[in-house]
Amino acid sequence: MRPVCFFGAYDRGYPRNRILREGLVRAGLEVREACVRERRALLRFPALAREFVRHGRGAGTLLVPEFRHKDVPLARLLAGRRRVVFDPLVSRHDTLVEDWGLHAGGSFQARWNAGIDRWALGSADLVLCDTWAHGTLYEGLGVPRARLARVLVGAEAMFFDVPPPAPAPPVLIAYVGGFLPLHGTLTIVEALARLEREPGLPAFRCELVGKGIEFDAARALAHRCGLGRTDFTGPVDYDASPAVLARAHIVLGAFGAGAKAGRVIPHKVYQGVAAGRAVITGDGPGLREVFEPERHLCAVPRGDATALAAALSRLVRDASLRERLGACGRARALEVATPERIGADLRSALDGLEGAR
Repeated sequence: MRPVCFFGAYDRGYPRNRILREGLVRAGLEVREACVRERRALLRFPALAREFVRHGRGAGTLLVPEFRHKDVPLARLLAGRRRVVFDPLVSRHDTLVEDWGLHAGGSFQARWNAGIDRWALGSADLVLCDTWAHGTLYEGLGVPRARLARVLVGAEAMFFDVPPPAPAPPVLIAYVGGFLPLHGTLTIVEALARLEREPGLPAFRCELVGKGIEFDAARALAHRCGLGRTDFTGPVDYDASPAVLARAHIVLGAFGAGAKAGRVIPHKVYQGVAAGRAVITGDGPGLREVFEPERHLCAVPRGDATALAAALSRLVRDASLRERLGACGRARALEVATPERIGADLRSALDGLEGAR
């Protein structure tokens, strides 16, 4: 197969990109990159065209990575007979309107972003989805099922290399993320407040690592709730994330109440199970495509602080349960979520597209 060229103004360090690139290389494909950081269209498009001439002309596939919806039409224009594959990871409308609430439903901005979704998704020969639950959303935006391929998010090798945790107590609970509405960090804080008031628990602490949209609101809520065993440590370099998980016994996933949180399986869930930790996250159809609750991890109703507190109490009290979930979750991650597995799945999807052509 001819080389695959990643194309767009994407973040080369974003985990999804790192995993896909590494996975394709391990699957035996040459990977090239036509990447620029310029976000203004008048400068970005000429810069991308120059990068395409340098790196993309010998490629058989242009792959536009996550969030770069606005770069897909240019990829389509430049591609000619090459295949264009789009890995949106999210819908702009679903994220900016439904999840983040930045634009009112039905507003000009909402319609504009829905239009960008449809234009980008409709310009690709193949659209990747991280779960079929997410793929159903793309179908609603006009993508035929035959042009969808599920490629899981997975985790990088450095998370599979995390050593076993230190003996407890104290039991350390860890969240590493961008404090997005999807993650439900306010629900996490409310649950931790309930947990701190519960008598008879073994000693525990919680690290909330990162910064983002809900960071200030979460810290203010923690102050009002009088949390004494939770630290807001701020962001860390991505490559330092495994060190955070190495200290943890329990890893927190995403608990947002919105529909999007039920469709996706965030990086932090894959990273936690890869590290062999007891993971607790919000339940949903996307999660259940890959993981079985109570076997591979713990799942609770999204947006429910009471249910999350009860599940955390159970995990803090029961070391054998933590060990069992950690071992079974890691075994499942080794089956489906390594860079080799992700790369093989993506190559299979590309091979299928080549056969169809």
